[in-house]
Amino acid sequence: MPSHAAGTGSPPPAGITLMVSESRDENGALIPIRPENQAVIQYFEKALNLTFQIRRLPLPRITAELQEGEGLAFGLSKNSERQKFMQFSETVFTDIVWIVVREDAKMEFNNLQDLQGKSVGIVRGVRFGDEIDRQRNVLFRVEEDTSQLSSRLKKLLSGRMDCLLFNSRTTSAAEVEAELNQYLATANMPETNSKPVQIRVLGKPLMTDEIHFAAGLRNHERLLKSINAAIIRGRKSGELPPLLKR
Repeated sequence: MPSHAAGTGSPPPAGITLMVSESRDENGALIPIRPENQAVIQYFEKALNLTFQIRRLPLPRITAELQEGEGLAFGLSKNSERQKFMQFSETVFTDIVWIVVREDAKMEFNNLQDLQGKSVGIVRGVRFGDEIDRQRNVLFRVEEDTSQLSSRLKKLLSGRMDCLLFNSRTTSAAEVEAELNQYLATANMPETNSKPVQIRVLGKPLMTDEIHFAAGLRNHERLLKSINAAIIRGRKSGELPPLLKR
């Protein structure tokens, strides 16, 4: 495979398939890629002089394809299990993992032990690093979710889980809380529209989550090196950091 770095003299490929996790709204319709992520993808297309053909898939399907050695993906975090069959780019950006509860919940969070015995909503296929993985269904119980936000919030508000984990690049718990309560107020969710139910975002996040491009162990090696070079160039030039803001 030819290098995709700028200045190599090799012609760019017509298109590289890029798998991105899908998310759906309360009606099951596919939600567009977040604008800040779309801007990041476009930055890499320009920096690498190529075009990504976006393929939206459920996260478990993406990891399965990467395990088979196929494809390139954007938006994945690392853990030891994934590193057995995936190679990762440098960190593109860092998400904050917030803990969301019902507003009347007594739960607070200072350290991982505060999750003991709790049922925690986590989107199916999402991983948050080795320490959290070790405690899944040991310290706390995992309530596996779809990526559909309305469905996750319904389960939380109905008491089917004690809390859910929500990734955001927003650094303020109050802003995330306001955003989610605004979503509850406007979404087509009769279960919540009939009564003033709200949620609370705990002040201390669970963790920060580093996000990467990923590929199978022997796939797209040169492209990942070019992506890493583009990350470094973008940070040094100042072009990349503004694109990562919400």
